[in-house]
Amino acid sequence: MKNIAISFLILIFSSCSLFEEDDIIRTIPVDSVFVNNTSNLTGEFTAKIYCGSMCWKETYYKSSTNGNDVYIKTFAVTDGSAVCPAVCVETEIQISIKLLVPGNYTFHFWRSDTSSIDTTLILGM
Repeated sequence: MKNIAISFLILIFSSCSLFEEDDIIRTIPVDSVFVNNTSNLTGEFTAKIYCGSMCWKETYYKSSTNGNDVYIKTFAVTDGSAVCPAVCVETEIQISIKLLVPGNYTFHFWRSDTSSIDTTLILGM
């Protein structure tokens, strides 16, 4: 009986998804960046997108670090089955990056595959 209950729970959790089947995830370019706060090893930013969509269900970011370079990409999730008006709305994404080692870091906010908005901060010193 215990094995059946465990199997049932595994089946339920494995069928759950963070996004629905018809959701579309796409990278969105950052138009401007504001440094909100720097403390210890954390940089807090606001990334602005001037022509966002009213149909974005969610926005989020991913970051990766390579030495003293931190690369940040922002993403939007939309419902692929929804009809969306072609209206630009300003969107802000709050970004908090915690680093492990003090130093001089350059943050690269993605605009396209060939350009980014860059800012350099000294953290934890």
